[in-house]
Amino acid sequence: MTEPAFAPVFPGWNVWKVYQVKDLPFSLMMIGVSPERQLRLWVEDELRLHSAADVADPLDLKGGQVEILENANGLNPAMSREQVGLGEALLSGPADLKIVRFFNKAGNTQLAWPHDESYLLDQVLEPKADNPATSGPAHTTIGETVGTGITKPLGDVLGSVPWYVWAGLTVVGVGLVVNSIPSGTVRKVNTWRQRQTKR
Repeated sequence: MTEPAFAPVFPGWNVWKVYQVKDLPFSLMMIGVSPERQLRLWVEDELRLHSAADVADPLDLKGGQVEILENANGLNPAMSREQVGLGEALLSGPADLKIVRFFNKAGNTQLAWPHDESYLLDQVLEPKADNPATSGPAHTTIGETVGTGITKPLGDVLGSVPWYVWAGLTVVGVGLVVNSIPSGTVRKVNTWRQRQTKR
């Protein structure tokens, strides 16, 4: 049995080619989760659990920082599964080749070549500073957005809420306030008003 080789993870943008089986195994946890999202979850989990890479946003949905690309034109392989001695026979059935990218906020690191019955890393591609897939800033995380000032994002969100939603929220709010007043207080106020009327 070949000893597992290690896949490099570069600082900044990384691009992987990954085989994903067409017929993913049934899992209660994945009911209603699309194959694309399952791929993103798998990539993030592999990096989070088996390397020192920092790719996740702890406040975002898991897999939210992993993208699926249409192509990786202009990028050359840095390492391939053939060099590791792994073949597609490891997979449980026919598979599609997908391209994903993620931003590693940590330094150079590595992980044992990722694979299981549903996924197999095919290639790690070499980043290029002038290639759109591996250049540019990282996604802004939710924590960074809040940390740099929530006023603008919050204003944008509130400003985009339709008027009828505000009206509904107002009615609900008034209802909650009225219902929070003790019933005895309401009776006392009504009794006082009746006395004032009789005078």
